[in-house]
Amino acid sequence: SSSSSSSSLCIESTRSIQFFCGASNVGCIELNNGLIGCRKGGHPIIWNMMESISNYFENAIFQHTAENVLLTSMLSPFLDSSTMGTLKYIQQSKFSSSMEVVENTGPGLLTRSVCRWLVRNADDKNGNTINEIAETKFCVSQVVVFPSLVFHPFPNHLRKKLSTLSEKDAKLSLLESFVVSGHTKAVHLWGCSWQKE
Repeated sequence: SSSSSSSSLCIESTRSIQFFCGASNVGCIELNNGLIGCRKGGHPIIWNMMESISNYFENAIFQHTAENVLLTSMLSPFLDSSTMGTLKYIQQSKFSSSMEVVENTGPGLLTRSVCRWLVRNADDKNGNTINEIAETKFCVSQVVVFPSLVFHPFPNHLRKKLSTLSEKDAKLSLLESFVVSGHTKAVHLWGCSWQKE
């Protein structure tokens, strides 16, 4: 089935786990926030990211005046009403560079958040460390970072080539050349809709 998002092409569903994301395909160690998920009710990694994004935007009012405008649609599902107000204010102020956004709300934040949570909670030699929050158990062994071939087989350095192809069949052919049968579940299209050219 196909996703309604222009950023990913969904190939098939993933199994039910507590938290998952995928390694990026950018030529360095990075987790990508283009497709992440967690069990119903949330996960501490997501909660920590939401708090970090909220703090970032609250602090940005006083610290930053740059030129990029963030798209509300990208972050609104993860922000509370107070933080949404801050985001709208910042958008009007035209703050933040693309790299600052990546570092503080995107892959940079996700990579740090996942690694930090795993390190802080992985002290049981059997991998069964449990972090109890609100009477909910979260197991390190049920946090999965899939290799890039699962969600991000298409490398970001080819995103402009994809956008220059005019025929749908040519675009699909290029994307399918990176799909690994039996392993690829989705293909991130690197739409960068949040970013100015």
